[in-house]
Amino acid sequence: MNISEAVEFLSQEAKKSATSFDIIGTHSKSEGVSVFQGKVQNTEISESVGVGIRAFQGNHPGYAYTERLTEKALKQTLKDALSHTAFTKELKLELPHPENHPLRKIDYNPDLKNVTLSQMAEISIDIEKRCFEKSSDVKNVPYLGCQKSEGLIVFANSNGVRFERKDNGISAGVGVVAERNGSKKIGGYDQLEMKFEDLSAEKIATKSVEYARELLEPSKIESGKMPVILSERVAGQVFAMYASSFVAEQVQKGQSRMQGKLGKKVAGAGLTLLSDPTREDLPGVKTYDSEGTYADVVNVIQDGVLSDFLYNLETAAVEGRKSNGCALRSYEGKVGAGFSNLVILPGEKSTAELLKMFPRCLLVVKLEGNSGCSAVSGEMSIGVQGLYAENGQIVHPVEGATLSTNFIDLLESLVAIGSEYPDDYTSLMVPALAFPEIAVSN
Repeated sequence: MNISEAVEFLSQEAKKSATSFDIIGTHSKSEGVSVFQGKVQNTEISESVGVGIRAFQGNHPGYAYTERLTEKALKQTLKDALSHTAFTKELKLELPHPENHPLRKIDYNPDLKNVTLSQMAEISIDIEKRCFEKSSDVKNVPYLGCQKSEGLIVFANSNGVRFERKDNGISAGVGVVAERNGSKKIGGYDQLEMKFEDLSAEKIATKSVEYARELLEPSKIESGKMPVILSERVAGQVFAMYASSFVAEQVQKGQSRMQGKLGKKVAGAGLTLLSDPTREDLPGVKTYDSEGTYADVVNVIQDGVLSDFLYNLETAAVEGRKSNGCALRSYEGKVGAGFSNLVILPGEKSTAELLKMFPRCLLVVKLEGNSGCSAVSGEMSIGVQGLYAENGQIVHPVEGATLSTNFIDLLESLVAIGSEYPDDYTSLMVPALAFPEIAVSN
């Protein structure tokens, strides 16, 4: 049976023995090629399918899942979930009932099914050719490929809520090695689109070569505290590392330094942070979350003040409040919560104008690992590459620098927000962020 049939079958079975339940099924596929030196290096086709259930006996939940869509496997999955309810804490919550909200548009392009591996190989080879044509500094293109993917999510619960979400996309990306006077740097760029014809070999090659060449022949900078601007290329990545600080479950467990700060100022520059599933131009758009709750904009930080956390039904029940539609769940896991399009409202200054705010500063354009970063404590020790600027003018690239700070404290010192978002299709819409002082070491 297919995923929709499996969800329906499990629903009918669960009605016979569970007090209440919700079910999520997913089916995902991807197909792609990688290219090296003008030839296809390998092709890859992957597919995954599974169904998970949260079943309640009384007020006790139990979870189970299966990747086998047979009647026998689905019945056993229900049996397993119900057996687990004997060991879980009582959780008083009411699953959502059907609501009449207009469905937000989720991009799905049926024409992507017709894009062949040959077409994906052709654009990859074209990207590689253009990279070498851009500059004699380009010596190698070790990472290059194109991939298309699609997914189907089917949700149903015991109160009659049922919906399906279908999406797809195609991406191409490259990593370029540039070399000059013994200095080697890698620059990369990925483009995700809904239409194959919107992939631009020229743009991908231009950006990747630019990002590699701008870091060539770096110089050291003096260790110490100095102004730092996280460019729009990396600011979203940094926020993603600490996104769990705003998840209600982490706060309730004492695993977030945002605990006890609701209603207090936590960020400078009038920062407003949203979870915005209403943005139909971004990949995180949705009408309902993974528990069937209506998903709307959540003002997590409003004008610098912590206004809300990200809740699902379970964490909302702990506090005796309603979920704000931020549940996330895969078929094999428990219900969590998170951002659906993490958006920081833009400021008025371009990134170039932010540079002029300080006599000297470091513009960070690349991150190097996050092993020294903890969302629980907020500690942040991360290697970066960037561009050193004086009076708004780029002086030289910088490598081997480490930023050491605490992200939660850092937010309060924010002095300006950029006006420019990343130019790719991403659910992390964060402009450049300017800080007056971060410890930088070589």
